[in-house]
Amino acid sequence: MAENKVFKIGRLRLMDDSPIALHTSFVAKSTFPEIEKDGPDITSMFQYYRQRGFVEFESSRSTLNVIFPTLFERDILQCSSLIPLLQVESLCRNKRSNQVLEHTVIIYRSDWFTYVI
Repeated sequence: MAENKVFKIGRLRLMDDSPIALHTSFVAKSTFPEIEKDGPDITSMFQYYRQRGFVEFESSRSTLNVIFPTLFERDILQCSSLIPLLQVESLCRNKRSNQVLEHTVIIYRSDWFTYVI
């Protein structure tokens, strides 16, 4: 069985210089052979996919959880332990082949957003 490296790429989203969301993508080196070199410069995964020839992609059904921040999340999002966070998990797939491009976990500070469902 061949071993496949998976890389974790995080992006911190800011609004008015305040951290409001943490986007974490897990991508396989077998799908993106240059990910180790490219990773530090990625600001948009969708733009990165388009640059690599994946122009049609879609998210799978998402899972939404309400969580309280870990020590790491409190530090990075500059919030107290009492601020609930919304965690959204999904897969992004190549629309044509159904190949998984990434597993995504996004954590939003609930006190910065209004959600319309």
